[in-house]
Amino acid sequence: MLMRDQLDVVFKDEAFADLFSKDGRPGLSPGQLALVSVLQFAENLSDRSVASGVRTRIDWKDALVLGAG
Repeated sequence: MLMRDQLDVVFKDEAFADLFSKDGRPGLSPGQLALVSVLQFAENLSDRSVASGVRTRIDWKDALVLGAG
């Protein structure tokens, strides 16, 4: 939670708006994607391990504001 609160100021979605198309399906939150990269680096995880962590770890879901789903 502390990491999310600290990095939230750095990773505002509006800062990435020019990188995303205005047409088609909306993209994932660039702030969340950046935070996933930070978590991956901090824990030295593979892409597969990160994908599993996003699905299963409560602390990561809280950090990414994903809810219990």
